[in-house]
Amino acid sequence: MFLALKEMKRAKLRYILLSLIMVSILFLVFFMTGLANGLSFADSSSLQKIKADYIVTNEEAEGAVINSELTQEQFKEISSSIEEPASPLSLTMSTITGKENQKDTDMIYFSVDPEHYADLPIIEGKNISEITGKEVLVNESFKKDGYELNDRLIDESTEKTMTIAGFIENQTYSFLPVIYSDIDSGIHPTKSNEGIYNAVVYNGAKTDIAGFDTSTNEEAVQSMPGYSETQGSFTVMKVFMFIISAFVSAVFFYVMTIQKTNQFGVLKAMGATTFYISKSIVTQVLLLTLFSLSASATAVVGMAQILPEGVPFQASVSLVLVTGAVFILLNLAGSLLSLYKVTKIDPLEAIGRSE
Repeated sequence: MFLALKEMKRAKLRYILLSLIMVSILFLVFFMTGLANGLSFADSSSLQKIKADYIVTNEEAEGAVINSELTQEQFKEISSSIEEPASPLSLTMSTITGKENQKDTDMIYFSVDPEHYADLPIIEGKNISEITGKEVLVNESFKKDGYELNDRLIDESTEKTMTIAGFIENQTYSFLPVIYSDIDSGIHPTKSNEGIYNAVVYNGAKTDIAGFDTSTNEEAVQSMPGYSETQGSFTVMKVFMFIISAFVSAVFFYVMTIQKTNQFGVLKAMGATTFYISKSIVTQVLLLTLFSLSASATAVVGMAQILPEGVPFQASVSLVLVTGAVFILLNLAGSLLSLYKVTKIDPLEAIGRSE
């Protein structure tokens, strides 16, 4: 520790520059991960938080709820095969208008049977089991836009009027705010052809029904059109940033080790062991990595506070801890190149003497 700190103090500029590089790369990793999490959540939070253990769709949809169509007869067939009460689920995109001077809002209905659907996380007002008639629950984004309980909304397609009975938390689908309604209210636009439902949702044990797909929430999210491809792109970018960061730090320390060959040779000639010198290098790697993690995490938290509200971004403690652990392991692995060089240093050769 003494040797590591003494050297870092003596060559402050070198280590400051390396720290800035590592902070910049880590900031990008944190930011990209937070952005990927935010985009994922905005794209699928309503499915992630759906109040059901399983979602049943037709086989042709391959688990994608939005692509599935079920008739009333198929709903009855599925319900009769399930021991627990089931609710139909209908997803319908539309546009609503509300208060004066408020712009039209694109949204998506999640229409269910309130009697057979579990309660939702409510910010204010009624829950799903309490709504009647043309009452609806709307995503919290409506509240931020100035809407209040009992305000009226008008569907542009059906010209039906609905009343805000409650505000629900973090309910979006394909980046659109979700409105929960009674499937029998007639508020949402009527679906074309025979398909009037998208899926059937229920709690309890999994039941495989011939001719239909039964998925968990997570499986339904992964089956959303374009979801896996988007997340895969972000994953590739994060992996490359990790590799670049580890490569930069490994090369930096290796070059410094080569430059200090004479010094290390003198230390060995004076009795310093390879383990002692290696411990100094590892200590430097750990100190720089921990400092970079702290600085970049602080920067990301600050950035999250000033990002526009419309930018989906989600950073968490688990994100910082997991990313930090991976980064530390990669940097320690990169330092092995320098440690190998230290083991090969011959004291006599390093100080310019022959055997």
